[in-house]
Amino acid sequence: MADDRTNVFDRGFARLSAEDVSPDCETAELVNEINEMLAAPRAPTLSPLEAGRDAASAIFQAYSGPPGETEIDEIILPEGEGVRTRLYKPQNERSGALVVYMHGGGWMFGSLDDYDALLSRLAARSGAGFISLDYRLSPENRFPAALDDCRRALYAISDNADAFNLDPARLAVMGDSAGGNLAAVLAQESVRSGPAIAAQFLLYPMLDISSPHRVYPSRIDFGDGDYFLTRDAIDAAAANYLGDPGLARDPRVSPLLAENFAGAPPAYILVGACDPLRDEARAYAARLADAGATVEFDCAPGAIHAVLSFGFLQSARRAETRLADAVRRMLKP
Repeated sequence: MADDRTNVFDRGFARLSAEDVSPDCETAELVNEINEMLAAPRAPTLSPLEAGRDAASAIFQAYSGPPGETEIDEIILPEGEGVRTRLYKPQNERSGALVVYMHGGGWMFGSLDDYDALLSRLAARSGAGFISLDYRLSPENRFPAALDDCRRALYAISDNADAFNLDPARLAVMGDSAGGNLAAVLAQESVRSGPAIAAQFLLYPMLDISSPHRVYPSRIDFGDGDYFLTRDAIDAAAANYLGDPGLARDPRVSPLLAENFAGAPPAYILVGACDPLRDEARAYAARLADAGATVEFDCAPGAIHAVLSFGFLQSARRAETRLADAVRRMLKP
C-alpha cells in the first residue's frame, strides 16, 4: 500500500492491527527459551563479555534454520587490511550481483558462523552472491573501527570486481541491527565518495543512538524484554561501541541524523512490528523518501527484532522470501 510519498512502497505498516503487534505463539515461546538461555549460569572461566558472545552465537546458530545450497569460500582481503570474509555463491547461477553483508550483534557480538545458514539461503534464493564481513568488535575496538573495516572491505571488493564475478553496477550493501547501521552509513558515504552502490538493504537497523528512548514509542512498547531486544541492550551496545557518549550525534553513528539524504541509493528496509527499532526505521524510510530516494518499507506483522536469524519461525520464512525477492528484483541486470 503506497502512502502519500509515491516513491515509498509501505508494506503493511498503515494496516497493522492489535494482533499484528503481538508475537504469535511460536515467537513468544522462542523469546521465553532465549531468556532462559541468557539467564543460565555462565562458566566461571569466562568474562561477562565472553559469556555474552558465546550465548549470542549459541542462540543464533541453534535457531537459524538449515543452510541453502551454495558454494562457500573463505577470503582474506589484503587490500582491506586483512579483513576476513566469507563468500556465498549460488550454485549454477552467476548473476554478477554481489551483496556485502555486515552482521548484527550490537557491534559487540556476532560472527561469520552465526550467519552461515541465513546468507547461504539468501544467496540460493536471490541468485546474488553474498560476502559477509568479519569486522572488529567493541569494546576492544571502539568506533570507528568496525566502520573502518567495513569501508576498507567495500572498497577492496569494488576495486577487484573481476575476482568476485561482480558487475560494478550491481554492488549492494546489507546489514542487520548494528550491521544495518554500518550499511546505512556506507550507503550515505557512497554518494559523496563511492564506491557506487546499487541498493541498500537495511534489516531492523539501529539508526539513532543519540535520542532518549521515549522519542520512539516502539522502544517503550517493545523494549522491556518480552520481545527479545531490550532498551538496556540498546544502551549497552551504544556505550560499548562509542566509549565517549558525545559521539552519539555523529551521523556515522546515528545515520538518521544526517543532514542530507539526496542521491541515496534505493533502499529496502525490513523491520518487525514488535521490534523496539521499528519507529526509527520508519523515520529513516521517510527521510530517504522525502529526499527522492526509492524506498520499500516492509513492516512484518508479529515479528520481533532479528527475526531473520530465527529461520524456523513462520514470520522469518515469510520475511526471508520477501527479502530474497527484493534482492533479485532490485539487482537485476
